[in-house]
Amino acid sequence: MEKYLSNWITIIDGIKNDNTYRASWGRAIIECIVNEEYDVVNDEVIVEEYFIVQKILKYYWNLNSFFKLSQGDFLVIEKVTKEISDDYYLKKKHRNPVWYNEIEIFLKRKQIKFEKTINRIMKILNKNIAHRFLNHKSKKIKLYKLDLKTKSLRFKQVDAEIIKTYSKVLNELINSKWALYLENYNNSPYLQRKVIDSAQSNLKRQNLRSIKNILVEHFHSEGIKDFYTGEHLEYKDIKMVHVIPYNYIYCNNIWNLVITGKTTKFKITPSDEDMSKLKIRNKALLKELENVTNKEKQDLENVVNNNLLDKCFMDMRG
Repeated sequence: MEKYLSNWITIIDGIKNDNTYRASWGRAIIECIVNEEYDVVNDEVIVEEYFIVQKILKYYWNLNSFFKLSQGDFLVIEKVTKEISDDYYLKKKHRNPVWYNEIEIFLKRKQIKFEKTINRIMKILNKNIAHRFLNHKSKKIKLYKLDLKTKSLRFKQVDAEIIKTYSKVLNELINSKWALYLENYNNSPYLQRKVIDSAQSNLKRQNLRSIKNILVEHFHSEGIKDFYTGEHLEYKDIKMVHVIPYNYIYCNNIWNLVITGKTTKFKITPSDEDMSKLKIRNKALLKELENVTNKEKQDLENVVNNNLLDKCFMDMRG
């Protein structure tokens, strides 16, 4: 057991900081085995590349198109996600970032085109990654048998169980490598969390009711107003939005959340005026919470006192 696990760690540790294909390949293998997306034949676990590739497409879509993270702009799979993105947003007539589960539904409506996309990625990976993933320095480490005829990977059943048992450890190592690489191209916050969550089938959402209540109470003396238009709103007509887009900031802190009307339209990228208004709002809100002790107040104090909003805005604009 120790030898096979050690081999995985050796391979992951040897992933060079020049692209993210090998990291995505390794993580997709682990995900398929953990989810038991395989067949068992004669004590061998057989994982089809078809399922591995779909996992990889999910990772790259969520990182490239949802989080807007560049991975060098030279990988073919990034070109594939760009083509899918152009097609999707042309038909949907909006630019709001969407998670891969929505894209998967969109792609599978045209099954033949979807299969062609998967096969295109599969050819790239078989040419550049499937064999090379096993290379370490001048030797090849045996983690699986690559069957190009059936386009599948074959594992000993006992080895597949080791992958399941130690999947968390292996994924942590892969995700660290991946996030480290992305730091070369991006100033985006929470890079490691974004890499980790890119494997999720659905976007995680937090219950924001407590923050909503605080923001509503802040307006109690003059009625609820739309942050962008200044118009008075009824409670039933309000919603909360992120001024700095959620797909960039990737947190639900009160200092970046404002109340608007459900029909209010605003630009995805905030303007200088929006940011100035947000800074004024945050200072006023911090004063309102002067006698309160909670996480929201602590977040506000940190952002206001350290002028972090300007830094975040500058990083977002590059």
